[in-house]
Amino acid sequence: MSASSKNLTVVLLAVCSLTLVVQAQSGRKVPKPESSILRIETREVLLPINAYDAEGRNVTDLTPKDFIVVENGEARVITALRREPASIVLVLDLSNEIGTFKNGASARYLRRDPKDASNQDAPVWAKKYEVVPRPAAREFADNFIRNLGDGDQIAIVQYSDRVQLVQDWTLDRAKALDSLQSRYRVGLKSRYHDALAMAAAKLGERSGRRVLVLLSDGLDSASRASHHQAVAAIEQTGASVFVVGWDEVLKLEITGAISWMGAHEKQSSALGKRMVELKRFLYGLDSAAYELRDLAEKSGGEMLSPADFDQLVGRVPQELHRELGAQYSLAFVTERGPNMEPERNVEVIPARPGLSVRARHRYYVGDENTRK
Repeated sequence: MSASSKNLTVVLLAVCSLTLVVQAQSGRKVPKPESSILRIETREVLLPINAYDAEGRNVTDLTPKDFIVVENGEARVITALRREPASIVLVLDLSNEIGTFKNGASARYLRRDPKDASNQDAPVWAKKYEVVPRPAAREFADNFIRNLGDGDQIAIVQYSDRVQLVQDWTLDRAKALDSLQSRYRVGLKSRYHDALAMAAAKLGERSGRRVLVLLSDGLDSASRASHHQAVAAIEQTGASVFVVGWDEVLKLEITGAISWMGAHEKQSSALGKRMVELKRFLYGLDSAAYELRDLAEKSGGEMLSPADFDQLVGRVPQELHRELGAQYSLAFVTERGPNMEPERNVEVIPARPGLSVRARHRYYVGDENTRK
């Protein structure tokens, strides 16, 4: 190296040193070199699961050794498998955009009196019929609330023209029933998406096993929240979703009404518009039922579509309690870091012969359903 080059190097080093001294004296912080160390957190994830034997019966004697958990292609360590009380949000669809078809079997279900032989051949509009004592959604909710499992907490949301929190979290069944009786309100419009958003917010307040029980037709006409926003909010809670669909009950009611009007009412433009409205609603029910089923199955839950009002208010609440009572919380360890995907694929594989499992296949790695 030449003498001039050496001198230039010395000058540059002196300038750099002087610059650092000046910055330090002026109070300016000298930037530190960036660290290449990534911070990885280990967290425990809770997944609600249901398990069945070869005959489809619930299995209630499971241990962690009966399962294998695979997340994004990698095996995970199961830390616990337990039965625990649930935090349940019950959401009730009380919208009546096309009439009072959801109330129950009324004049549209004209039933013959078997004790009255003279009534058997009477015109359809003259036959005797039964009127349900109270709206079907109310009776369904009452039957569900009365038989909640020990330790289960419930919050109740109803929606139509507006979304209302009927009952905040409580263990008191009588209090929940009283709140439902005093605040039960039907309306015309449907704010289904807004109701899901409220349910997600309530579920986010709880830890442990979270459950959404949704009585709905899945149609919306007045929400501020979009379908995507509402569904994403529910998915991020990690809750299992059990849907009770209005689809089959309403199809039975509406097709019966269309048939009766076509046979017994005077043809007019008003009648024609009404028939078109009802048929359009039937068409919308099919696509909405598909979305409801998808929401339930992705969460590891289930969709129930009762065939009539008797099943809706009687058998379905019993089925829900049987499924919820047999549900486990499975805990496993995962990792969370700044460059890791927030959504993960997960598969719960039965290790016991003859065992089948129902659980969600994707979950969100967030504070809502993971613990450090």
